[in-house]
Amino acid sequence: MRLWLTWMMLMSVLLVSQVDAEEKQQASTEDEKPFLVVKLVDEQGKPVVGAQTGMVAIVKGSDREQGLEWDFGHYEQKSDAEGMLRFRDRGQFRSMVYARHAGRGLVAVKRTDLIQDQKSPLVLTMYPECHVTWTIESSQLRQRGKEIGVLRGLSSSENLICQWCQRTGSTLHFFLPQGEFSLLAHSKHISPIEKAIEIKAGQKTLDAGTSDAHAQKWILLEGQPAPEIADVKEWKNSPPIKLSQLRGKVVVLEFWGWWCGPCVYFGIPELFKLRDEYSQDDLAIIGIHTPYGEEDEVTSVAEMDQKLAKIREKIWKGKTIEFPVALTRFRKVPYYPGEKSSANAIMNVEYGINRFPSSIVIDRQGNVVGKLDLRDKAGREELRKLIEAK
Repeated sequence: MRLWLTWMMLMSVLLVSQVDAEEKQQASTEDEKPFLVVKLVDEQGKPVVGAQTGMVAIVKGSDREQGLEWDFGHYEQKSDAEGMLRFRDRGQFRSMVYARHAGRGLVAVKRTDLIQDQKSPLVLTMYPECHVTWTIESSQLRQRGKEIGVLRGLSSSENLICQWCQRTGSTLHFFLPQGEFSLLAHSKHISPIEKAIEIKAGQKTLDAGTSDAHAQKWILLEGQPAPEIADVKEWKNSPPIKLSQLRGKVVVLEFWGWWCGPCVYFGIPELFKLRDEYSQDDLAIIGIHTPYGEEDEVTSVAEMDQKLAKIREKIWKGKTIEFPVALTRFRKVPYYPGEKSSANAIMNVEYGINRFPSSIVIDRQGNVVGKLDLRDKAGREELRKLIEAK
Protein backbone atom coordinates (compact mmCIF):
# COMPACT_ATOMS: atom_id res chain seq x y z
CA MET A 1 0.00 0.00 0.00
CA ARG A 2 2.26 2.72 -1.28
CA LEU A 3 -0.52 5.30 -0.79
CA TRP A 4 -0.83 4.36 2.91
CA LEU A 5 2.90 4.75 3.49
CA THR A 6 2.87 8.07 1.62
CA TRP A 7 0.06 9.26 3.88
CA MET A 8 2.02 8.35 7.01
CA MET A 9 5.03 10.31 5.79
CA LEU A 10 2.87 13.29 4.80
CA MET A 11 1.20 13.34 8.21
CA SER A 12 4.62 13.73 9.85
CA VAL A 13 5.36 16.67 7.55
CA LEU A 14 2.00 18.29 8.26
CA LEU A 15 2.34 17.91 12.03
CA VAL A 16 5.57 19.87 11.87
CA SER A 17 4.25 22.43 9.39
CA GLN A 18 1.17 23.22 11.49
CA VAL A 19 3.40 24.41 14.33
CA ASP A 20 5.28 27.00 12.31
CA ALA A 21 2.78 27.69 9.53
CA GLU A 22 1.97 31.22 10.68
CA GLU A 23 5.63 32.14 10.98
CA LYS A 24 6.31 30.89 7.46
CA GLN A 25 3.35 32.83 6.09
CA GLN A 26 4.58 36.03 7.70
CA ALA A 27 8.06 35.50 6.29
CA SER A 28 6.68 35.06 2.76
CA THR A 29 5.96 38.24 0.81
CA GLU A 30 4.23 39.02 -2.46
CA ASP A 31 7.57 40.19 -3.87
CA GLU A 32 9.22 36.79 -3.28
CA LYS A 33 9.93 35.12 -6.62
CA PRO A 34 7.69 32.06 -7.17
CA PHE A 35 9.40 28.77 -7.95
CA LEU A 36 6.32 27.52 -9.83
CA VAL A 37 3.66 29.42 -11.80
CA VAL A 38 0.53 27.56 -12.91
CA LYS A 39 -2.10 28.86 -15.32
CA LEU A 40 -5.54 27.30 -14.96
CA VAL A 41 -7.71 27.16 -18.06
CA ASP A 42 -11.02 25.52 -18.94
CA GLU A 43 -11.58 23.15 -21.85
CA GLN A 44 -11.98 26.14 -24.16
CA GLY A 45 -8.58 27.45 -23.12
CA LYS A 46 -9.99 30.42 -21.19
CA PRO A 47 -8.50 31.38 -17.78
CA VAL A 48 -10.32 30.08 -14.72
CA VAL A 49 -10.54 32.87 -12.15
CA GLY A 50 -11.02 32.18 -8.43
CA ALA A 51 -10.09 28.48 -8.33
CA GLN A 52 -8.81 27.37 -4.92
CA THR A 53 -5.70 25.40 -4.12
CA GLY A 54 -3.48 24.89 -1.06
CA MET A 55 -1.12 22.55 0.72
CA VAL A 56 -3.94 20.06 1.25
CA ALA A 57 -7.48 19.70 -0.08
CA ILE A 58 -9.83 18.23 2.50
CA VAL A 59 -13.56 17.63 2.18
CA LYS A 60 -15.36 17.03 5.45
CA GLY A 61 -18.83 17.14 6.95
CA SER A 62 -21.89 14.93 7.34
CA ASP A 63 -22.82 11.76 5.52
CA ARG A 64 -24.88 13.35 2.78
CA GLU A 65 -24.23 14.78 -0.65
CA GLN A 66 -24.98 18.38 0.34
CA GLY A 67 -23.42 20.37 3.15
CA LEU A 68 -19.86 19.12 2.80
CA GLU A 69 -17.18 21.57 3.92
CA TRP A 70 -13.85 22.29 2.24
CA ASP A 71 -10.46 23.17 3.67
CA PHE A 72 -7.34 23.97 1.67
CA GLY A 73 -4.99 24.32 4.64
CA HIS A 74 -2.70 27.16 5.66
CA TYR A 75 -1.41 27.83 2.15
CA GLU A 76 -4.70 28.40 0.34
CA GLN A 77 -4.63 30.71 -2.66
CA LYS A 78 -6.98 31.54 -5.52
CA SER A 79 -6.18 31.92 -9.20
CA ASP A 80 -6.05 35.57 -10.29
CA ALA A 81 -7.71 37.37 -13.20
CA GLU A 82 -5.42 35.55 -15.63
CA GLY A 83 -5.98 32.16 -14.01
CA MET A 84 -2.52 32.22 -12.42
CA LEU A 85 -1.38 30.45 -9.25
CA ARG A 86 2.04 31.36 -7.87
CA PHE A 87 3.78 28.97 -5.49
CA ARG A 88 6.40 30.67 -3.31
CA ASP A 89 7.13 28.29 -0.44
CA ARG A 90 9.10 25.41 -1.95
CA GLY A 91 9.61 23.78 1.45
CA GLN A 92 5.86 23.23 1.86
CA PHE A 93 5.11 22.18 -1.74
CA ARG A 94 4.24 18.49 -2.19
CA SER A 95 4.60 18.37 -6.01
CA MET A 96 0.82 17.96 -6.36
CA VAL A 97 -1.51 20.66 -7.64
CA TYR A 98 -5.17 20.14 -6.77
CA ALA A 99 -7.29 23.10 -7.84
CA ARG A 100 -11.08 23.40 -7.64
CA HIS A 101 -13.60 26.02 -8.70
CA ALA A 102 -16.70 25.28 -6.64
CA GLY A 103 -19.05 27.57 -8.59
CA ARG A 104 -18.16 26.15 -11.98
CA GLY A 105 -17.64 22.60 -10.77
CA LEU A 106 -14.16 22.36 -12.30
CA VAL A 107 -11.15 20.43 -10.99
CA ALA A 108 -7.51 20.07 -12.03
CA VAL A 109 -5.12 17.46 -10.63
CA LYS A 110 -1.47 17.22 -11.65
CA ARG A 111 1.75 15.85 -10.17
CA THR A 112 4.33 18.40 -11.27
CA ASP A 113 7.63 16.69 -10.41
CA LEU A 114 7.10 14.08 -13.14
CA ILE A 115 6.83 16.65 -15.95
CA GLN A 116 9.97 16.44 -18.07
CA ASP A 117 9.67 19.71 -20.03
CA GLN A 118 8.20 22.07 -17.45
CA LYS A 119 7.42 25.46 -18.97
CA SER A 120 6.42 28.59 -17.10
CA PRO A 121 3.61 29.10 -16.66
CA LEU A 122 2.60 25.46 -16.44
CA VAL A 123 -0.80 25.30 -18.16
CA LEU A 124 -3.31 22.96 -16.50
CA THR A 125 -6.74 22.28 -17.93
CA MET A 126 -9.61 22.12 -15.46
CA TYR A 127 -12.28 19.53 -16.25
CA PRO A 128 -15.82 19.06 -14.91
CA GLU A 129 -15.62 17.40 -11.52
CA CYS A 130 -16.98 13.96 -10.84
CA HIS A 131 -18.50 13.36 -7.40
CA VAL A 132 -17.14 9.97 -6.32
CA THR A 133 -18.71 8.15 -3.37
CA TRP A 134 -17.34 5.08 -1.64
CA THR A 135 -19.04 3.33 1.30
CA ILE A 136 -17.02 1.35 3.84
CA GLU A 137 -18.29 -1.43 6.12
CA SER A 138 -16.61 -4.11 8.23
CA SER A 139 -18.42 -7.37 8.89
CA GLN A 140 -15.61 -8.48 11.23
CA LEU A 141 -16.14 -5.45 13.46
CA ARG A 142 -19.91 -5.80 13.31
CA GLN A 143 -19.66 -9.41 14.50
CA ARG A 144 -17.69 -8.18 17.51
CA GLY A 145 -20.07 -5.33 18.27
CA LYS A 146 -17.51 -2.66 17.39
CA GLU A 147 -17.75 0.43 15.24
CA ILE A 148 -15.43 1.46 12.42
CA GLY A 149 -14.81 4.78 14.14
CA VAL A 150 -13.83 8.00 12.40
CA LEU A 151 -13.38 7.09 8.75
CA ARG A 152 -10.80 8.87 6.61
CA GLY A 153 -10.12 8.61 2.92
CA LEU A 154 -7.42 9.57 0.46
CA SER A 155 -7.37 9.83 -3.30
CA SER A 156 -4.16 9.78 -5.30
CA SER A 157 -3.05 10.48 -8.84
CA GLU A 158 0.27 9.18 -10.17
CA ASN A 159 1.02 7.67 -6.72
CA LEU A 160 0.71 10.99 -4.89
CA ILE A 161 -2.14 12.13 -2.63
CA CYS A 162 -4.35 14.80 -4.17
CA GLN A 163 -7.41 14.95 -1.88
CA TRP A 164 -8.43 13.90 1.63
CA CYS A 165 -11.87 13.08 2.99
CA GLN A 166 -12.85 12.86 6.66
CA ARG A 167 -15.76 13.07 9.09
CA THR A 168 -18.30 12.01 6.45
CA GLY A 169 -19.80 9.01 8.22
CA SER A 170 -19.61 5.67 6.43
CA THR A 171 -19.41 7.19 2.94
CA LEU A 172 -16.34 8.96 1.60
CA HIS A 173 -16.71 11.79 -0.91
CA PHE A 174 -14.13 12.75 -3.55
CA PHE A 175 -14.31 15.41 -6.27
CA LEU A 176 -12.01 14.51 -9.12
CA PRO A 177 -11.56 15.16 -12.85
CA GLN A 178 -11.45 12.54 -15.59
CA GLY A 179 -8.62 10.04 -15.30
CA GLU A 180 -7.36 7.12 -13.22
CA PHE A 181 -7.13 7.39 -9.43
CA SER A 182 -6.49 5.23 -6.36
CA LEU A 183 -8.72 5.53 -3.29
CA LEU A 184 -7.76 4.51 0.21
CA ALA A 185 -9.93 4.24 3.33
CA HIS A 186 -8.75 3.73 6.89
CA SER A 187 -9.71 4.25 10.51
CA LYS A 188 -8.44 3.32 13.95
CA HIS A 189 -10.31 0.02 13.81
CA ILE A 190 -9.94 -1.14 10.19
CA SER A 191 -6.95 -2.07 8.08
CA PRO A 192 -6.30 0.30 5.15
CA ILE A 193 -8.24 -0.71 2.06
CA GLU A 194 -7.58 0.51 -1.48
CA LYS A 195 -9.63 0.71 -4.66
CA ALA A 196 -8.68 1.77 -8.19
CA ILE A 197 -11.19 3.83 -10.20
CA GLU A 198 -11.38 5.38 -13.65
CA ILE A 199 -13.47 8.48 -14.35
CA LYS A 200 -14.63 8.90 -17.94
CA ALA A 201 -14.73 12.26 -19.72
CA GLY A 202 -17.91 14.13 -18.81
CA GLN A 203 -18.87 11.74 -16.01
CA LYS A 204 -20.67 13.65 -13.23
CA THR A 205 -20.97 10.95 -10.57
CA LEU A 206 -19.34 7.63 -9.79
CA ASP A 207 -20.46 5.18 -7.13
CA ALA A 208 -17.40 3.14 -6.14
CA GLY A 209 -19.69 0.73 -4.32
CA THR A 210 -19.42 -0.72 -0.82
CA SER A 211 -16.25 -2.38 0.46
CA ASP A 212 -15.94 -4.73 3.42
CA ALA A 213 -12.78 -3.78 5.32
CA HIS A 214 -10.80 -6.11 7.56
CA ALA A 215 -10.74 -5.28 11.24
CA GLN A 216 -7.35 -4.38 12.66
CA LYS A 217 -5.68 -7.62 13.73
CA TRP A 218 -5.09 -6.40 17.26
CA ILE A 219 -8.88 -6.22 17.63
CA LEU A 220 -9.26 -9.79 16.42
CA LEU A 221 -6.58 -10.83 18.92
CA GLU A 222 -8.37 -9.38 21.94
CA GLY A 223 -8.79 -12.14 24.54
CA GLN A 224 -6.60 -14.51 22.50
CA PRO A 225 -3.06 -15.77 23.26
CA ALA A 226 -0.48 -13.22 22.16
CA PRO A 227 1.59 -14.23 19.09
CA GLU A 228 5.24 -14.81 19.93
CA ILE A 229 7.91 -12.28 19.01
CA ALA A 230 9.34 -13.37 15.66
CA ASP A 231 11.88 -12.56 12.94
CA VAL A 232 14.26 -10.65 15.20
CA LYS A 233 17.67 -9.68 13.87
CA GLU A 234 19.19 -8.74 17.23
CA TRP A 235 18.14 -7.99 20.81
CA LYS A 236 19.11 -4.96 22.87
CA ASN A 237 19.51 -5.24 26.66
CA SER A 238 18.51 -8.90 26.73
CA PRO A 239 18.98 -12.37 25.29
CA PRO A 240 16.07 -13.54 23.09
CA ILE A 241 12.75 -13.41 24.95
CA LYS A 242 9.61 -15.50 24.54
CA LEU A 243 6.31 -14.07 25.74
CA SER A 244 5.53 -17.43 27.31
CA GLN A 245 8.41 -16.73 29.73
CA LEU A 246 6.59 -13.62 30.97
CA ARG A 247 3.37 -15.26 32.16
CA GLY A 248 2.40 -13.73 35.49
CA LYS A 249 3.41 -10.24 34.36
CA VAL A 250 1.55 -7.59 32.42
CA VAL A 251 3.43 -6.96 29.18
CA VAL A 252 3.61 -3.86 27.01
CA LEU A 253 4.80 -4.39 23.43
CA GLU A 254 5.82 -0.99 22.09
CA PHE A 255 5.97 -0.85 18.27
CA TRP A 256 8.26 2.01 17.31
CA GLY A 257 11.25 3.08 15.21
CA TRP A 258 14.16 5.48 15.38
CA TRP A 259 12.70 7.23 12.30
CA CYS A 260 9.34 7.96 13.98
CA GLY A 261 9.02 11.46 15.46
CA PRO A 262 6.00 10.73 17.70
CA CYS A 263 7.79 7.57 18.93
CA VAL A 264 10.94 9.30 20.12
CA TYR A 265 9.25 12.50 21.28
CA PHE A 266 6.30 10.95 23.13
CA GLY A 267 6.18 7.14 23.07
CA ILE A 268 9.57 6.21 24.52
CA PRO A 269 9.52 8.98 27.21
CA GLU A 270 6.16 7.59 28.36
CA LEU A 271 7.78 4.18 28.76
CA PHE A 272 10.53 5.76 30.87
CA LYS A 273 7.78 6.95 33.23
CA LEU A 274 6.17 3.49 33.36
CA ARG A 275 9.51 1.87 34.10
CA ASP A 276 10.00 4.24 37.04
CA GLU A 277 6.44 3.74 38.28
CA TYR A 278 6.04 -0.06 38.25
CA SER A 279 8.18 -2.95 39.36
CA GLN A 280 9.70 -5.22 36.73
CA ASP A 281 8.10 -8.08 38.63
CA ASP A 282 4.68 -6.73 37.64
CA LEU A 283 5.28 -4.98 34.31
CA ALA A 284 7.49 -6.10 31.44
CA ILE A 285 8.18 -3.60 28.65
CA ILE A 286 9.51 -4.82 25.30
CA GLY A 287 10.25 -2.52 22.41
CA ILE A 288 9.48 -3.89 18.94
CA HIS A 289 11.67 -1.81 16.64
CA THR A 290 10.45 -1.95 13.03
CA PRO A 291 11.61 -0.10 9.91
CA TYR A 292 9.38 2.39 8.09
CA GLY A 293 10.94 1.38 4.78
CA GLU A 294 13.97 -0.40 3.42
CA GLU A 295 16.08 2.74 3.72
CA ASP A 296 15.19 3.04 7.42
CA GLU A 297 16.27 -0.47 8.39
CA VAL A 298 19.19 -0.64 10.79
CA THR A 299 21.57 -3.56 10.59
CA SER A 300 22.43 -3.77 14.28
CA VAL A 301 21.67 -2.47 17.75
CA ALA A 302 24.88 -0.44 17.54
CA GLU A 303 23.58 1.30 14.41
CA MET A 304 20.22 1.97 16.04
CA ASP A 305 21.96 3.47 19.08
CA GLN A 306 24.00 5.69 16.78
CA LYS A 307 20.79 6.91 15.10
CA LEU A 308 19.39 7.75 18.54
CA ALA A 309 22.48 9.55 19.88
CA LYS A 310 21.21 13.11 19.38
CA ILE A 311 17.71 12.13 20.50
CA ARG A 312 19.06 10.76 23.79
CA GLU A 313 20.90 14.02 24.37
CA LYS A 314 18.32 16.58 23.25
CA ILE A 315 14.95 14.90 23.80
CA TRP A 316 15.50 12.19 26.41
CA LYS A 317 17.80 14.41 28.52
CA GLY A 318 20.48 11.75 28.71
CA LYS A 319 18.16 8.85 29.52
CA THR A 320 18.76 5.56 27.73
CA ILE A 321 16.50 2.64 26.89
CA GLU A 322 17.06 0.00 29.55
CA PHE A 323 14.17 -2.34 28.71
CA PRO A 324 14.60 -5.09 26.06
CA VAL A 325 14.22 -4.09 22.40
CA ALA A 326 13.73 -6.57 19.55
CA LEU A 327 15.27 -5.31 16.31
CA THR A 328 13.03 -6.78 13.60
CA ARG A 329 13.92 -7.34 9.96
CA PHE A 330 12.53 -5.39 7.01
CA ARG A 331 10.17 -7.58 5.00
CA LYS A 332 7.43 -6.62 2.53
CA VAL A 333 4.52 -8.84 3.57
CA PRO A 334 0.71 -8.52 3.31
CA TYR A 335 -1.48 -7.95 6.33
CA TYR A 336 -3.97 -10.49 4.98
CA PRO A 337 -3.56 -13.32 2.42
CA GLY A 338 -4.24 -12.19 -1.13
CA GLU A 339 -3.52 -8.53 -0.42
CA LYS A 340 -0.63 -6.57 -1.82
CA SER A 341 2.50 -6.52 0.34
CA SER A 342 1.96 -3.52 2.57
CA ALA A 343 3.59 -4.24 5.95
CA ASN A 344 7.32 -3.80 6.55
CA ALA A 345 7.87 -6.42 9.24
CA ILE A 346 6.37 -9.76 10.20
CA MET A 347 5.60 -8.52 13.72
CA ASN A 348 3.54 -5.69 12.24
CA VAL A 349 1.46 -8.31 10.44
CA GLU A 350 1.10 -10.53 13.52
CA TYR A 351 -0.45 -7.68 15.50
CA GLY A 352 -1.88 -5.58 12.65
CA ILE A 353 0.28 -2.54 13.37
CA ASN A 354 0.29 0.27 10.80
CA ARG A 355 0.55 3.30 13.11
CA PHE A 356 3.54 4.25 15.19
CA PRO A 357 3.94 4.28 18.07
CA SER A 358 1.48 1.56 19.05
CA SER A 359 1.28 -0.07 22.50
CA ILE A 360 -0.13 -3.60 22.68
CA VAL A 361 -0.92 -4.74 26.23
CA ILE A 362 -0.93 -8.40 27.26
CA ASP A 363 -2.41 -9.61 30.55
CA ARG A 364 -0.82 -11.87 33.16
CA GLN A 365 -2.33 -14.94 31.49
CA GLY A 366 -0.63 -14.15 28.18
CA ASN A 367 -3.75 -12.93 26.37
CA VAL A 368 -3.99 -9.75 24.32
CA VAL A 369 -5.94 -7.01 26.09
CA GLY A 370 -5.77 -4.63 23.14
CA LYS A 371 -4.02 -1.52 21.92
CA LEU A 372 -3.92 1.17 24.60
CA ASP A 373 -2.91 4.81 24.37
CA LEU A 374 -0.57 5.00 27.34
CA ARG A 375 -0.34 8.80 27.07
CA ASP A 376 -4.09 8.99 27.63
CA LYS A 377 -5.54 8.99 31.14
CA ALA A 378 -8.02 6.21 30.33
CA GLY A 379 -5.29 4.01 28.85
CA ARG A 380 -3.03 4.49 31.84
CA GLU A 381 -5.89 3.69 34.20
CA GLU A 382 -6.69 0.46 32.36
CA LEU A 383 -3.05 -0.54 32.57
CA ARG A 384 -2.96 0.23 36.28
CA LYS A 385 -5.99 -1.99 36.91
CA LEU A 386 -4.39 -4.85 35.02
CA ILE A 387 -1.22 -4.56 37.05
CA GLU A 388 -3.06 -4.37 40.37
CA ALA A 389 -5.30 -7.36 39.54
CA LYS A 390 -2.93 -10.06 40.79
